[in-house]
Amino acid sequence: MEMTKNWQKWSFAVSLIGLFIAQLSCAPDPGEALNDRKRRENEDEIKAYIAKNNLNAVKDDVTGLYIAKTKDVPTGQVPAVGDEVQYYFLQERLDGLVVDSSETAAKKPGIVTIGAPTPGVITNRLYTGLQLLKEGEEAIVLAPYDPTDNKSGNLLLPAYTPVRYDIKVLSVRTEEEQIQDYLVAKGLTAAEKTASGLRFLLTKAYPDSALVKTGQTAKVKYTGRLLNGNQFDASVDGSDWSVGTGAVIPAWDEAFVKMRVGEKATIVLPSSLGYGQAGSSTKIPPYAPLTFEMEIVSSK
Repeated sequence: MEMTKNWQKWSFAVSLIGLFIAQLSCAPDPGEALNDRKRRENEDEIKAYIAKNNLNAVKDDVTGLYIAKTKDVPTGQVPAVGDEVQYYFLQERLDGLVVDSSETAAKKPGIVTIGAPTPGVITNRLYTGLQLLKEGEEAIVLAPYDPTDNKSGNLLLPAYTPVRYDIKVLSVRTEEEQIQDYLVAKGLTAAEKTASGLRFLLTKAYPDSALVKTGQTAKVKYTGRLLNGNQFDASVDGSDWSVGTGAVIPAWDEAFVKMRVGEKATIVLPSSLGYGQAGSSTKIPPYAPLTFEMEIVSSK
């Protein structure tokens, strides 16, 4: 009888130990970071979603996104740094609740420059997904939670929520292509293209007037715009600028010495002749081609 009781106690103890070990194996690693654990859980949710919806999705090992192309364009242009991408998108949770979208019906696509996404305007998950698609392609992109996504953490899209994006890439345009599109749209195709990439079109000539020279100070009236028409600067009465000393953007130094006092010109320039990959203030974004209308008032 005593042996039976001892056996029962021993058996019960072994069972408790086994249950404790099983619980430990199911519990999250206490040393695992919360974001890492949630991302692992997101992976499981996404895989279950793919299986349930029979999606032919492939994981991109670099970004961690799952891509299921619904329209493949093998010859489409691949987005590169400095390119402008126009796109439509629909963002929803995996339970089907729509969270955000572009104004597709109004034909107002989202626009982003690769290498210079605007925080608060485009999420990192959408921005990353766009770079995995070519011009003309459409895809379903499934993305685990991204802690940099400032649009998460609310009632509509709680933190640590995986999402689905339905993306359509309308166009991918290099700076050169953007400039060419602008010249055609504005009837400026007669503009001279210099070795630097500057487009220069004299719109009012004074052949008998004095040519502006390096080292002089030129008084210039001007209006500067982005290619979408947004004005970022202007001088109605004219401002004084040193010519050829690097006091102005390279496009201006080049354009000034092609003009005479009293002449007017329109120039269109790539960002390499303007404000480059940094942009300027909040009005001129990085990698922005620009256009100026300018008039030389005087030079001395």
